[in-house]
Formats: sequence, C-alpha cells, structure tokens
Amino acid sequence: MWNKMFIQKSSVQQKMLIAFACLVLFPLGLFSYISLAITKQTIEEQVVAEKSKSLRSISQKLEIMASDLTAISNIYFSNEDLRVLLLSNPGDQAYQERVKKQFLTKMIVSYRYAYTWLDYYTSIIGFNGIELHTFYDGPKIGVDALKKEPWYPEVLRLDGGVLWYSDPSVKMRATVNEDHYISAMRLIKDFENNTTIGLMLINIGESFLYKQYEDVLQEQESMLIFDNQGKIVSATDKAKVGGNIGTYPYYERFSDQGEHFKIKIDGTDMLVTHRVMGSTGWTIVCYTPMDMLLKNVDKMKWLNIFLLGAVLILSFIVSYIIARRLSVPIRKLFASMKKVEMGDLRERSDVSGNDEIGELAKRFNQMITRIEELHGLVIEEQEMKRKVELQNLQSQINTHFLYNTLASIRSMLVTHPPEMIDSVVVSLVKLLKKSLSAESEYITIAEELDNLKHYVNIQSARQDGKLSVEFDVDERILHYKTLKLLLQPLVENAIFHGIEPKGEAGFIRIRGWAEHDCICFTVADNGVGFDAGLVSADPAENALPASGGLGLANVKHRMQLHFGTECGIEIVIPPDGGTMVMVRWPMFMRVEELKRQ
Repeated sequence: MWNKMFIQKSSVQQKMLIAFACLVLFPLGLFSYISLAITKQTIEEQVVAEKSKSLRSISQKLEIMASDLTAISNIYFSNEDLRVLLLSNPGDQAYQERVKKQFLTKMIVSYRYAYTWLDYYTSIIGFNGIELHTFYDGPKIGVDALKKEPWYPEVLRLDGGVLWYSDPSVKMRATVNEDHYISAMRLIKDFENNTTIGLMLINIGESFLYKQYEDVLQEQESMLIFDNQGKIVSATDKAKVGGNIGTYPYYERFSDQGEHFKIKIDGTDMLVTHRVMGSTGWTIVCYTPMDMLLKNVDKMKWLNIFLLGAVLILSFIVSYIIARRLSVPIRKLFASMKKVEMGDLRERSDVSGNDEIGELAKRFNQMITRIEELHGLVIEEQEMKRKVELQNLQSQINTHFLYNTLASIRSMLVTHPPEMIDSVVVSLVKLLKKSLSAESEYITIAEELDNLKHYVNIQSARQDGKLSVEFDVDERILHYKTLKLLLQPLVENAIFHGIEPKGEAGFIRIRGWAEHDCICFTVADNGVGFDAGLVSADPAENALPASGGLGLANVKHRMQLHFGTECGIEIVIPPDGGTMVMVRWPMFMRVEELKRQ
C-alpha cells in the first residue's frame, strides 16, 4: 500500500527530500535516544550509589548512637548504688529521697554529659516505687501503668536484653518533652538472686534523630525511618511521624533484595533508596524525585531536539537544492519526451551540463534528430509508394479497360444506335480524363460516384443490357473524401468474376452510409459467388481469397497504406447466393484530419 500510494506516485524531488530526511532524522534520532537513555541510566546509577553511601553514613551514626545508648544502659544495669536504691524499703521515704538525689547528681547527670554528642533522657522506674528521671520531677508514672503497654511482654521475654521501641507510652512524653521519641528499654536485675527490681528506659527524641540526616538532604528530597513494626519513628514530613508505613502500597518492596526501586507517588516519579540497621532493625528510606535527578538530562533532551530540528531543516534545505538541481532537468527532459510522444519531432531539450543528465539530454536530441530524418524518409517513401500504386492501378485500367471498351464500341457500331455509342464514348472520355489527371489521389465521394457511374455506363453497353446497377448512397456523406478509384475495382471484380461467368443477366447494388465516424460502402452482386473455402474462416481477419483478383488485393493494400491496418475489405457470402464486398474507412473532409487519426 505504501509503495503504491507514495513511492510510485511521488516525484524524484520528493523521493530525494524524504530520503535525505530519513538518512538524517533516523540516525540522529536513534543516536540521541540511545545517548539520552545511557546518560539517564548512568545518572540513576550514580545517584543510587551516592544515596546508598549517604544512607550508609546515617546508618553508621545511628548504629553508634544505639551502641552508646546500650553502653550507658549497661553502666546503669551493673551499678551497685542503683541496685541498693531499687532494693530499699518503700516505706523509708526520707532515705529514698536522699539517695535518689545523690544518684541523680553522681550517676545520671555525670554519665549524660560523658556522651556529649548524645541528646538522651534516662528514666528508671523501680518496682519498689522509686522513679529516677533525668530532667523530670513531676508526678510519678508508676510501673503498673507501663506493665499494661503492649511491649512489656517482649521486655520480660528478653530478660535484661535491650528492646528498641518507638513511643512506648503517652505517659512518658513529659520526661522527653517531645510527642515522639525512641526508647531503649530493659529490665534491671538483682545479680545476687536474679530477680527483677526495675525497668530502665533510655529515650531519644525524634528531633535528635532528624538532626542525624537533615544535613544530607538535597532540594525536594525527603527521608524517613521506620522500625521493624513498620511504625515511622522519624521523617522529614513531621505529619508522617507515628504513622505506619505498612499501609503504603509499596511497603512490600522494602523486603526485596535490592536497595532501591522506582515508584510513582502523588503523580511524581520517585527513586526510593533504603537501608536496614542491624542493631535496631530500623529502615532508613530516602525519596528522590526523578525530575530533579534528570533535570540536566531534560536540558540535554531539549538541546538534542533543537539540534536535531536544526540539522533536519538544514538537511531539507540542502537536499531541496540538490534535488531541485537534479529534478528540474529531469522534468524538462520528461516534458520534451511527452511532446515527442505526441508527435512533435521538432522538440529539442534545452537541458545542458557535463553530468549524466546533460549527456542523456544530448543523446535524446541526437535520437530525435535521427528519428525526424528517418520519419521524413519514411513519409517520402510512402508518398512514392502511393504514387507508384496509383500509377500501377491507372496503367492497369488504361490498358485492359481501354482495350475492352474500344472493342465493345467497335462491335456496337453495327448493332446499336449512334446515340448509345455517343454516350459510351462520352463516358469513356470523362472517365479517362479523371483517372489520368494529375490531381490529388483524394477526391470527394460525389466525384468517385460520378466516375463510377461513367464506368457502369460503359460496362452496361458492353453487356448489351444484361447488367443492372443500383446506387443507394446517403447524400449526407457525398461531401466527405475518399481515395480515387477505390470503388471502381470492386464493381469491376463483381462484373468480371461474378456476373459474366454466370452467363445471364446480373444485378449489382452499391450502398453507402456513415457509421461511427466511418464511411461504409458495400458492392453486392447476384453472380456465381466465391468458393466458401477461399474465404477465411475467421471473419475478423477480413482476408482476401487467393484468387480474388488483382483489383481487390490492390484496393486492400491501398486502404491499409492510406487509412491504417485496421481498414480493409470484408467479403460476405449471402445465404441466397452472390457476393457482397464491404469497405470501411475513416470519415474525413481534409487530408490533415486523416493524419491526426
């Protein structure tokens, strides 16, 4: 379909323009696409490597934080003064208050400032009712309230091991002075009998966690940290803190083997990198918008599109100039060929040049010159052949016909009245005058019929009244032209080969009419007729019989020479006997009309 609708019907210039465009557009477009794809992939790989490095650095800081907090809890866990305080009599309030103040001053505060980079809060709640808080001196929280929290069975199961938990109790918020915090919780044991004497919580506020990663965030990036229960413990967007990431549709992808993936969040393509901490089980997640990563790639894309468009326009201009220089001479040469095809052999191409097209135009002009010369020779040869044919026909008539006619007149001198003899002589004179004249071989049908009537008058006298000839010709065709001596041989053939062998009176009917821009004539006789075997089996061939006589063969040859091979003679054998000969030629009034047909 494409080949038929476009390739075959487009001009050379259009084909060259599109060929140039395809040769430029396809390679450059493919190169630009591949280069942009490689650049995009490279940038993504570099960003993933950079973000993984950043997350590793944050993870290391948080691992150190967790390690230091565990070390601090170990100091408290093994402190003898704390054990004595938590084993003291709950009823000795004065003693407990004095020892608590000493412990706070000596242990908690001094240890806190030993790790100056940490911003943590310690809460120790004994089963004997004592509570120690770093910077809190409000109402007691009570160990019974904490035992009701969902995490407490896990603390018991660890039996002195550290449990990391986010926002373990609303009641503990006052000790941290923040809504969201992380706690490292563990039971305090009596080493002598391994009994549980208290609960220790070392708390880190969400603001401290945020400070550990806020300096690595770039523009439009966001980050969050969630624990092994999916609870968000810290985030750039504070509204997300305390929520559960398990409700997010992409939560399961964090369990994949890779450390990054791409998703669409709120209509924005995001690169998500993540890393899991070993000691706490937390997952650090970084969200990087893809358009931020690929903004330089987008600039390159538009630059490539601009360059591609500029190159395409330039290639169109160059290809148009080249194609025009090639197609214009080709179109001129084609136009010259069309004129020659229409018969104008005077046409010459004005295309010049030293290239193949110029050489082709030169050869074309030489060919047309040679064709014109040959055409002139052919026309001259045809004219000579026509004159020879006419002369042969005239010589045939002048010898045989003149001899027979004079012999008939000689015999008529004895048996016929002078008036009839005079009529035959007059007809003979007029017929010879017309046939021997040097005028054109084309005459009107009226003149041809006038000559034919003179000939019929002579032949009727020779047949001594045994020949009857009838003319049935449409008067509307009389002014059209025909060949001189075209119909006379047909009548002559009917007389000498049809009626005379019959030995009795004969009848000839001559009809003429116009049909489909052609002149048609039939000469029918009731003579002996043709042998059916001598006439071609195929009427379309219109062939003459081998014994049809020199007159019929001459007429056929002259008609094809003047009117074309499609014209000729058709012989029909009527079912009631006799013969009918039909001729047909183009309708014309001037010879110029005949040459255009």
